This record gives sequence, structure tokens and C-alpha cells, in this order.
Amino acid sequence: MVITLVGEKLAKPGVEFIYYGPADPCKSCRLARVCVGNLEPGRRYKVVRVRNIEHSCPLHEGKVRVVEVVEPAIEIAIEPRIAIVGSKIKLSFVDCSDPEKQNLVRPEGLFEGDSVKILEILGDFECNGKKYKLVRVMREKE
Repeated sequence: MVITLVGEKLAKPGVEFIYYGPADPCKSCRLARVCVGNLEPGRRYKVVRVRNIEHSCPLHEGKVRVVEVVEPAIEIAIEPRIAIVGSKIKLSFVDCSDPEKQNLVRPEGLFEGDSVKILEILGDFECNGKKYKLVRVMREKE
């Protein structure tokens, strides 16, 4: 679990967001260490708890709230031979040229080479005439 700050509109349990890195005003903010210092650029986070603490912020229409976040499970297509529930794999993106399927072959929040644990097999997935498995994974922090 990670403590961070998010704008009031995002401060609701269940809301997911991608952290893209600090904005310019964040670099000189006294709260930067707690706000953006705990997050990894390019990762997906899910708000699990909102604390009753708020601070003023020039970026978020005036106020940010203290929240607890986790990296959520993410759906991704993988090679069928490695789709084993409970196994830990090093992530390798599959080849798929269909732009409408990119969110399942290169989902935001995961990077090629990440260590992930396969939580669930969701079904079959096809692209470019090849068959894959659609799975739900959780990143394993090293």
C-alpha cells in the first residue's frame, strides 16, 4: 500500500489512474515527496482508502486529498503455454497489429520485462491469426 495525494475528484475508493510523472509545479512543492515521490511513472494505481486530510494544490482545482493506493490486477494477453494460474513470469508482450486490441497486448501500467503473477485465466484471445490467453496479472515488485 502506498500513501499519496490526488485531486478531490479522483479521491474515491475504486478510482484508477496512471501516474505519468510530476508536473513542473510539483518539483518545488513542499508535499512533493509524499505526493509524487511514492509513485512510479507509467504505473497504474487504484485508490483503496481516502483519508480525511486535505491540502491546497495549484494543479487540482485547489485541493488534494491523502489516499492509500495499490497497483491493481491488470488484464493482458500472453502466450498460451505460459498461462498457468499461480505462476510467476517475466512479461513479454505478444505481437498484435490490431489497434483496437492494444489495451490488452500492451496495457498501461505494465512494462515488458516486469515480473508478474498470473491470478486468473479469463479466456481466449486472437490476433493476427494467432491464439493467446487473456489473463489477469499482478505485478511482483522486486
